[in-house]
Amino acid sequence: MKQYFRYFRWLFAFTVVMALCYGGICLLHSMQTKPERTNQESLTSQRVFDYGDVLSDEEEEKLSRLIAKREKQTGCDIVLVTLNESLKEYAREKEAHVPYHEFVRVYAEEFYDYHAFGYDKPIGDGVLLVDNWFREDDGRIYTWLTTVGKAKDKYTSARTDHLLDEVYRYIEKDPYLAYQAYINGFYHDMAGSGFFTFSLPYWLPAAAALLSMIGFVALHWSGKKGEKTVVPSTYVNGSPQIYKREDVFINKIVTRRHIQRSNGGSGGSSAGRSHGGHHGGGGHSR
Repeated sequence: MKQYFRYFRWLFAFTVVMALCYGGICLLHSMQTKPERTNQESLTSQRVFDYGDVLSDEEEEKLSRLIAKREKQTGCDIVLVTLNESLKEYAREKEAHVPYHEFVRVYAEEFYDYHAFGYDKPIGDGVLLVDNWFREDDGRIYTWLTTVGKAKDKYTSARTDHLLDEVYRYIEKDPYLAYQAYINGFYHDMAGSGFFTFSLPYWLPAAAALLSMIGFVALHWSGKKGEKTVVPSTYVNGSPQIYKREDVFINKIVTRRHIQRSNGGSGGSSAGRSHGGHHGGGGHSR
């Protein structure tokens, strides 16, 4: 065992150093002062509005507790609204020519502003997901994510699509799990902004493993160099015999298939947009 440890001592040492660094970063995270909510003008402390009657009372309570935890960690209001009604008339009263896929966008922005959500101030830092289970006249069901303040700054169109993809992964089979993914996904996306100044990049584990391997090989390569003790004839009686072997390919066929993601299918997306100077975000449909 001692000989085994000596042989891999540098690899073990590097692993220990990486573990200590990671532990130190986690400790710094835990010591960071979390921002206090300063918005005193919001009209409600409620965060889960299950108007579509999608969730059980127990699920609503669990999501509310999770949101309360994640709001303190991110410094953002996190709101969830479910519906099961047409928004066509409502949206086109607000914006006469708004397309179908943005009915939920109009509703989400109006809902956020009306309740004066925002962790730091009215219509401030926060995010709101509206999931409407009603199938509109065009045959689609629409979902919209609205971002405001530092959440808007953080969320590009690609990041918005990724979060909504996570929601749509579960939405048909388990809405509770889908909305949990929304809340936790938002929390993880916001890591690295604000007080999360020491967040670890996603590529760090792979880079650490690569560096560890390179360091180990470099440290031991020189010690392994020496004279060759085995030659081609070492284990052969008489002259070595070399057999020629060839692989002949009779035919080769290469096919390529392009898999296209359709915006009209489940998880189809609408590009993130900003409206009225306050809101960002984007939508999906199914």
